[in-house]
Amino acid sequence: MEQRNSGRSPACILQYNSGKSLIAFQVMQATIIDINENTLLVQEPLLRDRTLPTLDDFHCFPLHKQACRTVSYVRKKGFKSTSVISDPHADFLVVSVTLHSKDCKLPTINIANCHNRLQNHNWRTCNQPTHSLDPLFHEIFTLVDLVAGDMNKYHPRWEAGHQPSQWAQNLVDICNTSNFRLANTPNTLTSYLINNSRPAVLDLTFFNQDQVTVSNWHTDLQHKALYHTPISYQAWPKTGTHQEYKRYNCKKTN
Repeated sequence: MEQRNSGRSPACILQYNSGKSLIAFQVMQATIIDINENTLLVQEPLLRDRTLPTLDDFHCFPLHKQACRTVSYVRKKGFKSTSVISDPHADFLVVSVTLHSKDCKLPTINIANCHNRLQNHNWRTCNQPTHSLDPLFHEIFTLVDLVAGDMNKYHPRWEAGHQPSQWAQNLVDICNTSNFRLANTPNTLTSYLINNSRPAVLDLTFFNQDQVTVSNWHTDLQHKALYHTPISYQAWPKTGTHQEYKRYNCKKTN
């Protein structure tokens, strides 16, 4: 592959909704040992006294103590540098990782970790945004290279048989206009029985086709705990350049 020939290493990513569960967090730790990922995108993390749990050999973002529903762990020495480039928000976090490379221009991937939290249970008929990130997806997709997390959206693009809501279709339209591609294998289940609901595809991975390539996307049923299964894949930057992430004020939607 071109990326290997240029001396680049990929971002090896594990995304997982741990459902605020200690058991699920312990399962994630076991998964790390087995597959040796360098980037962990966790939704609904376990919080103790509003403090995020630490992982050996990983930096934890956000750094400050706050109630949040997304946390990203980056393996120490796994990248040339790592920084948070989004303003504080409870339901999404953007980290920028610069990969080790022999290229003159070091390749960088901007990764959005999202938990699209349900705010209005009348999601099929409501004309107002039903989930916390619905009004922000346009900004997020325009300004990053990879978007991953629990999107809480039903659409035939990733699971056949669904009549999409207005906001699910809006997410697909944003992906199309931003030149993002779905990395999921269609109809591969990612979330399982809760409150008598049927298994579904809710955890999604999107990537900008001009900026990165995602390979080996797969769920890991061996390490499933509670309601969601871990998802693993590799992200390879296509060039040594990247988009500049321009900050925007999201406090009104927080």
